[in-house]
Amino acid sequence: MAEDEHLGMPRGVPICAIGASAGGVKALQEFFRHVADDLGLAYVVIIHLSPDQPSSHGEILASVTRMAVHQVADSSELTPDCVYVIAPDRELVVQGSRVMARPFTDPRGQRAPIDMFFRSVAAVHGNGLAVILSGAGSDGALGIRDMKEAGAVVFVQDPADAEFSMMPHSAIASGAADFVAPIPRLVERIVEVVHSKDAVRSLSQEVAHHYLQRIVTFLRARTGHDFSSYKRATVMRGVARRMQVTRSAGLQEYAAYLSDNPEEAQELFGDLLISVTSFFRDPGAYDVLAQEGLGRLFDQADEGGIRAWVAGCATGEEAYSLAILLLEEAQRRQVTLPIQIFATDLDEGALATARDARYPSSIEADVDPERLTRFFVREGAHYRIRKEVRDIVLFASHSVVKDPPFLRLDLISCRNLLIYMERQLQREVCALFAHGLKPDGLLFLGSADPPVSRPAARSASTRATASAVSARRTCRSVTPWRSRTSSPTEAMKSLVR
Repeated sequence: MAEDEHLGMPRGVPICAIGASAGGVKALQEFFRHVADDLGLAYVVIIHLSPDQPSSHGEILASVTRMAVHQVADSSELTPDCVYVIAPDRELVVQGSRVMARPFTDPRGQRAPIDMFFRSVAAVHGNGLAVILSGAGSDGALGIRDMKEAGAVVFVQDPADAEFSMMPHSAIASGAADFVAPIPRLVERIVEVVHSKDAVRSLSQEVAHHYLQRIVTFLRARTGHDFSSYKRATVMRGVARRMQVTRSAGLQEYAAYLSDNPEEAQELFGDLLISVTSFFRDPGAYDVLAQEGLGRLFDQADEGGIRAWVAGCATGEEAYSLAILLLEEAQRRQVTLPIQIFATDLDEGALATARDARYPSSIEADVDPERLTRFFVREGAHYRIRKEVRDIVLFASHSVVKDPPFLRLDLISCRNLLIYMERQLQREVCALFAHGLKPDGLLFLGSADPPVSRPAARSASTRATASAVSARRTCRSVTPWRSRTSSPTEAMKSLVR
């Protein structure tokens, strides 16, 4: 969707995505009794339904609000001040300016329709509002993290106020919740956030640039990290989100709040970091890595084994995904060799989650049952990574921009991080990767990352030696990800050739 570049906010109808499960009907009725009918939001309600029974949720909600209520059986145009309700035996996704119903893509027992919809909102509409109400299970706990990364503000019903508290508890445990309160207070906060978004949209480019410079300078002084080489829209998106959370009326007020509240610098710093990921993100790319890329690493491995670096590892899912693939390949070949994965990030909270290796049961949507059985242990409503996987991953705080790279690496995974950087910083980071990779090492980028050319890598690198030529060639091979291929799978094939 088109975006106001200097504001980092998408154009179009803002979406309020609402997830609920058991006990959710009463919570939804209370929510729509309190919410005004003129906030300009499109409300999309995802609730767990029996696939075999008709649903009357549309009629129930229509009785407590003056907004039009539509059950989405096929496709509906998103319109302000309208409510859209999921239909039985369907999942909803956003495509452009429409909300679409489609058959479930996952088998029964592994479905997470709230996560699915929230992720689609994050991918297509950027920032918005996410609301988790009463429910059983952990559906939504992963999706709200994606929405938060995209700039959304996350609201969770107070578990003490919910008829069923497991879903709110899981959302809170994810670390993505911005406001936790009973429903009447949540609605008050939603109104404030909507007004704050309107204030951001009304800013001129000159005013936004002035205050962003002040904020970035202040953030560098407080945290030691410089975001001046990150794309302005990325920084503005994080600042706008913190404006809404801190209930600041404008950029000037937020700059003053940042100056007066030392702890806010760390909150903003955390929002600007990319701490959202999932297991086997872009599954097709992982499939090709497993089928065509890892074999090369094992064929070339010496007594030192295989060394890999996952840069920007966030909460650890992608590092563990890579570890699982390497262990599977070692078992397939019936070989034993050292495997070491360095997984790094700047977000200490995300690293703590990664080290704990405990994830909500909704990861069932991303991890197939065979891998869940082999590499995870069920702990109530969560899964924990088994020790054999944890033992080969070392998590550490590290800046890919400021700190030296790890060396003698067979593989670097840096997925969907470069996209947030300005072009010159992208070149510098790629040059560091070239320096750290062995000849013929692999660079695994994300489908959203920009193409990286060989000349760009060469011109940016003043330290790369002749032994890094093959690594630079790997950087060049990523170019087709955006320019000549249309899918992560095809892009990954170009990487490992």
